[in-house]
Amino acid sequence: MYLASDDAQRFIQGYKLLMLEVLGEPEDRINGSVVPLLAKARAKLVGEPALFGKSIVQLEARNASLDREVVMALEGLEVRQWVYLRDTKLHSIMIDSTADRAFGVLGLTQGIRDIVGGTGLLMEAGLVRYRGRYVCDGVISHVAWLGPGYRRSWNEKFKVLKASGQFHVKADV
Repeated sequence: MYLASDDAQRFIQGYKLLMLEVLGEPEDRINGSVVPLLAKARAKLVGEPALFGKSIVQLEARNASLDREVVMALEGLEVRQWVYLRDTKLHSIMIDSTADRAFGVLGLTQGIRDIVGGTGLLMEAGLVRYRGRYVCDGVISHVAWLGPGYRRSWNEKFKVLKASGQFHVKADV
């Protein structure tokens, strides 16, 4: 339910490099957990999308090694509220909080359940298309656990989405 190690490391390195550039923090000055900084950078990028291109230009000017596949994935970064419903043997089921589409999602180096400690919750996260799959960026915030009634309701919504062809597992890149 997560990416191959090499693929995950390539994505993580590129994501970290780009997000720290968006934030204006050189990577070599970071001590401790980088996740809060990534969340801050992601929020900044969502509020000001032009920072993406500007950050790419700045990194290229410094001859930073940018993986084109990671850059392409991050161009399509979709940050929003998702319902993390449950896991299957192959992926985690995440539903757009507008209930109009659902995705079979992989984690980067661990399953989403391992990050948040359970299933059945509303959360803010980033979703990208990477290596032919939908992948969660692992930076999860604004978590609200769903009670049994809400979980049943979202399970019903998922069944409808799946039956109508709005459950996506393979990502066309």
